[in-house]
Amino acid sequence: MHNQYLEINELITKVKEELKKVQYTDQRLKKFIPTWNKLKSYMEKKKIAILDSKTGLDFLEEVYEITIFKKLTSSKMVHVRAVNILTDYQLHGIILAKAKRKIHTYRPQFQEIFQGYIDFKRNEGISENTLWSYAIYLDRFSDYLNSQNVCDIRYLDNRLVLGFSNTFLNYSPAVIHCTLCALRTFFHYLYHQKIVSKDFAYIVPRDGYRSRVKVPSAYSKEDVKKLLSSIDRGNPKGKRDYAVILLAARLGLRAQDICDLSFGNLRWETNTIELVQSKTGESVILPLLEEVGIAIIDYLKYARPDVRTNIIFLCLVPPIRKLEAPTLHSIVTLHMRRAGIKIQVGKKHGPHALRHYVECYIMVSEAVIVR
Repeated sequence: MHNQYLEINELITKVKEELKKVQYTDQRLKKFIPTWNKLKSYMEKKKIAILDSKTGLDFLEEVYEITIFKKLTSSKMVHVRAVNILTDYQLHGIILAKAKRKIHTYRPQFQEIFQGYIDFKRNEGISENTLWSYAIYLDRFSDYLNSQNVCDIRYLDNRLVLGFSNTFLNYSPAVIHCTLCALRTFFHYLYHQKIVSKDFAYIVPRDGYRSRVKVPSAYSKEDVKKLLSSIDRGNPKGKRDYAVILLAARLGLRAQDICDLSFGNLRWETNTIELVQSKTGESVILPLLEEVGIAIIDYLKYARPDVRTNIIFLCLVPPIRKLEAPTLHSIVTLHMRRAGIKIQVGKKHGPHALRHYVECYIMVSEAVIVR
């Protein structure tokens, strides 16, 4: 039984050694290092020397806003995996393998080439989730070619490419788009590996997915009220999150402008916020509404880290730095989910979506005065 717990620096060193023994590439290992460095800083601030599962979960929630472990982005999955590897080794003294997915097999006449492509993309550093999707699309392509009595990929022609493209027209636009993209990269591979004499990627149809009509992203007054009232302002994170979400919901500030907001932008004597928009380069004057001002003051007095910088909104754990726009998006999404707001597929759910609500809250003539 493994019961010798390691201090965090020694634990990371041991885990690095074990990962190399089980043939993790340097490229894969490097993906974990930023997360480990942040974890060390987090534990130093909390005066925690020994990592355990609770500390790992607290770290993921406080630093990366990860509380639900389903449908994570690839970057957040890396953070979770990086922490899990450490806690697993701490508890068991070994590196536990991730759950194995079914290995795709293709029609025998295509198995070597199709699997060769997947291995090639894996060596390029493509995530396992993306490779899994590629394998599904290639599985369908393998079945289609077999149904057309194709016994060698070198017999590929325009008719077969277009014929396969027509077989999934009843799928969702997203699936069609992803399948076509995967096919193009596969055909590029076949051509550059000199397996075929023509690059069939240019035969694959264009689907117009990116120019399709988007789902309206406006949220109702009730949803925004529910979002704001659900935020727990009894802790530093809640005070900060409430203030930044108010700025988006009440004044329509873009995520980057909220992150760039400095003390110089706040004009308390005139009750205005004055800034140059990062996207347009235009100067704007916004009313410093009472509830927004109160929320900002509450954050500044009781939540903001005591560091010398003019930037207002900061991360709450070391290394202390200004918030970034992707983090702000995660903050809004997290609180929407906690508030139980249903997010329709295809609908935006970050701070930008709250901009559409602003016109319902205050008149544009009162909200924005362009110099």
